[in-house]
Amino acid sequence: MRSFPPVAVLKLVVSRRSLTRRQILKAGAAAAAVTGLRPGVPAIAARAGGDGPLFEMRIDGALDGRAAASGAGGWRTTRVLRAPRRFDLVGLVWARGSRAEAQLRARRRGGRWTAWVTLHELGDHGPDSGRLPAGTDPAFVGAADEFQLRLRGAPRALRARFVRALPTARVATRLGRRRRGRARRAQAGAPPLIISRAEWGGDSVPPRTTPLYGEVQIAFVHHTVTANDYGPEDSAAIVLGIARYHRNSNGWNDIGYNFLVDKYGQVFEGRAGGIDQPVVGAQAQGYNSVSTGIACLGDFTSIAQTPLAMDVLARLIGWKLSLHAVPTNGTVTVISAGGTSNRYPSGTPVTFERISGHRDGNNTACPGNVLYTQLDELRSAAAQFAGPALGLSLYAAREIRGVKPADVSGTLRFPDGSAAAGAAIVVEYLRSGTSDWTTLASTVAGPDGSWSSTVEFPFSGSVRAVFPGDATRARLESPPRRVTVLARLTISLNRKRLRLGQRVRLTGVADPATHVRLTVQRRRPRRWLRHRRRLVRVRSGLYRARFRPPRSGKYRITTKVGRIKRRRTIKVF
Repeated sequence: MRSFPPVAVLKLVVSRRSLTRRQILKAGAAAAAVTGLRPGVPAIAARAGGDGPLFEMRIDGALDGRAAASGAGGWRTTRVLRAPRRFDLVGLVWARGSRAEAQLRARRRGGRWTAWVTLHELGDHGPDSGRLPAGTDPAFVGAADEFQLRLRGAPRALRARFVRALPTARVATRLGRRRRGRARRAQAGAPPLIISRAEWGGDSVPPRTTPLYGEVQIAFVHHTVTANDYGPEDSAAIVLGIARYHRNSNGWNDIGYNFLVDKYGQVFEGRAGGIDQPVVGAQAQGYNSVSTGIACLGDFTSIAQTPLAMDVLARLIGWKLSLHAVPTNGTVTVISAGGTSNRYPSGTPVTFERISGHRDGNNTACPGNVLYTQLDELRSAAAQFAGPALGLSLYAAREIRGVKPADVSGTLRFPDGSAAAGAAIVVEYLRSGTSDWTTLASTVAGPDGSWSSTVEFPFSGSVRAVFPGDATRARLESPPRRVTVLARLTISLNRKRLRLGQRVRLTGVADPATHVRLTVQRRRPRRWLRHRRRLVRVRSGLYRARFRPPRSGKYRITTKVGRIKRRRTIKVF
């Protein structure tokens, strides 16, 4: 991975006398020169706890009398604007209650301009609840530090919001690119190669909260309305930039889409929670809990999606819908959850094609006029790659913190089409390292075949749902689902300061666990030196240990179960 030099730090030595205003301004200019900021550039407004890759600048002043007319229709073109630092994606935000239409082009200083791209207004996608931000979706422009806007309207408190993504994402893309060609050789019922979140840099934008799970009845096709002129090495940067914008600018839990596909046939994992799970996204307001959303990178208003991308879209959707026992053809009726961008009020039954365009449910032009006409072709192709419908499915969280009630759910659909209402469902559990499945709960399927139950997992292991069979129908099993139970871990010390020769007693909770790994480190100049490590037995979810420091100084005590750890420090004098 490419390394970058450390950020320079400017040290100012201030005498006891007061600084004059001129001296203060000179010091500020010097600081700007060292840190890469240009004099006269508005201060960077960090978002989401100071996330460096996302920054903004106010641009209201660019809309004064110096803005040039741009022909009929009330369009105005700003002067050339210089960003605080380099960026790869840019969008606009403004005060609620005002609106605007916007176009943008960008360049590296002294370089060639990109083509003008339309910045599409936010509001045609998002979570099922909450207010949408006022502004636009971001546009990918590649590495740039200058930009220019065309605007129509009078947005108040107008700001440009920038995202940096290219260096991190390009390195990450190489991990998945070597295997990319195998995606198109996948068999029916198998997923294409999917570039994971870790590969495109998604670990740098972790979800704010744990994923939500719903069900998959529909696949919505989107376009990101970003530029079409990008290389295969840029795709991961676009995905990373969209993720940072959705999470840190829009304030969402995570990137809105479940999957993203570029024009070269690369598929990217979107929202975290498991590609095989019904993760609730923020891609089709009012229908997120009953759908999966696949976004095509680019703008397909006037151009068609490429054959490579159409092929991988068909494979992806055929696999995903089959995984959730849903056909690729035909229609389904769901209940609208409403929302400001929804075409139908809350509570309205709405009938969709199993593979639909975003515009079918929301007030939007997405996925673009030309791509929308390609959906019939996509439905036919997806049917060829659909695997056998799963008769029984199960959804469960991948990770659970501590032994506590957890929801599991799924659907039961019999291959002969008979009604599943009232059919018995058994939830079984297999502890890691064992071979015998045990019953955790029993329930029955509802009128639509859905079922749910609440269980407690005593340790990490696998869970599955079983229909035992009856006089006319054979036994069915869901694919097993791996569940990791993270220990609920605490640590308490009876004292934080002690004299040499005294003992410190530590106690805590570790549930579920059989042992806790205890590590004691002593502070040395510039580093911690390990002094002792041992396993401490856990009894009835509790552990205890004692330690006598051999010499004075500062010590750090760490307890760990799996990847969960807790630390405390003590001082010995």
